[in-house]
Amino acid sequence: MNNKIRYFLLILMLVLAVQNSSSQIDLHRKISINVQNLLIPQTLHVIEQDNHFFFAYNTRQIPTNRVSICERNIALKRALDKILSNRFAYTTIGNHVILRLKKTNTESDDFIILGVVKSSNGFPLDSAIVYAVKENKAVITNDDGTFHLRLKEQSQYVHISCPNYKDTLLIAGTLNCEKTIKLYRRFTNTIVSPMEARDLDVSSSQTQFEKLPLVRNLVPQSALYLNQQVKTIHLIPVQVSFLPGMGSQQLTKGLNVNYFSLNILAGYSKGISGFEIGSLANITGGNVKGGQVAGISNIVKGQVNGLQLAGVFNYTFNQIRGAQISGIANISNNNVKGLQLAGISNNNKGTVNGAQISGVLNTNSRKMTGLQLAGVANIQTGKITGCQLSGIYGIASDIKGVQLSGIMSHTTHDVSGVQISSLLNKTRNLNGLQLGIVNIADSIENGIQIGLFNIVKNGYRAFEFTKDETYYCDFMYKTGGKRLYSILNAGIMKDKVGVGYGFGYIQPIYKRLSVSMDAIYSALLATNSSDTYNGRIINLRLGINYRILKHLTLTSGLSFNHYDPDKKNKTSGSTGRVSFTGNSNDIISQAFQENNKAMWFGWFFGVRF
Repeated sequence: MNNKIRYFLLILMLVLAVQNSSSQIDLHRKISINVQNLLIPQTLHVIEQDNHFFFAYNTRQIPTNRVSICERNIALKRALDKILSNRFAYTTIGNHVILRLKKTNTESDDFIILGVVKSSNGFPLDSAIVYAVKENKAVITNDDGTFHLRLKEQSQYVHISCPNYKDTLLIAGTLNCEKTIKLYRRFTNTIVSPMEARDLDVSSSQTQFEKLPLVRNLVPQSALYLNQQVKTIHLIPVQVSFLPGMGSQQLTKGLNVNYFSLNILAGYSKGISGFEIGSLANITGGNVKGGQVAGISNIVKGQVNGLQLAGVFNYTFNQIRGAQISGIANISNNNVKGLQLAGISNNNKGTVNGAQISGVLNTNSRKMTGLQLAGVANIQTGKITGCQLSGIYGIASDIKGVQLSGIMSHTTHDVSGVQISSLLNKTRNLNGLQLGIVNIADSIENGIQIGLFNIVKNGYRAFEFTKDETYYCDFMYKTGGKRLYSILNAGIMKDKVGVGYGFGYIQPIYKRLSVSMDAIYSALLATNSSDTYNGRIINLRLGINYRILKHLTLTSGLSFNHYDPDKKNKTSGSTGRVSFTGNSNDIISQAFQENNKAMWFGWFFGVRF
């Protein structure tokens, strides 16, 4: 019967002892025994079989020498004293006899275990961890592989581990004298040279978390190394810490998960399942579930489920479910589901499902769903579903929603929604609206550009010269998508020029035949008067277009025109409307002189290149 089973039975018998006290074994009961040159554990087994009860003991404490005994009607206690050399005490529970090693007068409450850890090839391992699980104490072997560890109890497990080597488990009581412990490689078929047999130093396997200046300067390197290698977790209701490197348990602080932690200056722990306060910094080598408040910084190696609040910055290496709020910056190396709010910048290397809000800059490397708001710039290398608002510059791979920037809005792939800026909008494919002075797109599937300069690389572009009843010659530049396009025009009259902007739509009917509809708003400027601005004119055109050559199209149609004169310097008592008849130049001149509006039907014809 192995040691674990015996201790399990011991606990079980303790529970049943009250109910079965009448059946306990009498240590003075008479037994008979006759064994010759038999191992002590085998002798105890013979007694068990002959008398129908059981022994419970630590197998490592029982001597392994041989005994010979022949007795009839001897007391059980006296027989055990002879077999065990009077070194054990006895307790009966139910039908079990518990054997315990007697404590000598020279033994103290504390004792020191000593040893040296080597590889199977005999080379010292200078970065092995010797860890007492029950007392949560640990040491790291020296350069020559030696160690010493002070414990209160002998009968507890000591866990010995080293990177690239198989873990070893020993009983503390077996290490009272210096002992050599050999560890074996995880991959036994690996050929190990003498130089390779020595294990890595404390800093050799550090991650980005351990390399942060604040972590490196505040937390002992040995504690960081222990946190990396040992997976055991201890739950601590309350922890009060001054600095991570101070205190009797500075090495094992990185193995504790605290329900409440108060760090006078800074603290280091395995995790938080509650709340943590630090006047300077909170450093966590695992996960946080709850809240962290720090005067300078919260740094978490694992996940955060809750709130991080820091005066300067928050840094989380895994995903966040909750909120990061800081005076300067928030940094996350994984996904954020919630809020990042910073005075200067937010930086995330995963996805964001929520909001990034900063005074200066937001960056995100993957998909974002929600709001991205920055006083200066938003840099989004993934897709945005939602809204991106930037004081100066905004960029994303794709936008499904709204992209609004003070100077420039830019997507490297597609816009499905609205892209607005005061100067420049740029995208690859437009399926929506671009509004700015300059709009650039490679193609427009179903959308429109509104601006002074609209450029569509693979879209519709045409130069058009027309003659109508208003202008001697009207020049138009049309650019946009395959159906919708914008118009820049300049027309010449007798003593005026018209400069305008508009929109149009073209619909193919049959092969070379198409129909177009244009709406143009123009300002009339006088060429022979001190009153330069002469009002505005709106033209609505319906045209029939026939393509005779690849780059030559004839166009002709009807128009409806509305003229509104400038009333700033003209006064007249006339209130009647100008009729729809007559030459438009005469109509416009009359309307301008009479300070009245004019409307009429007209015509046009021309060529398109």
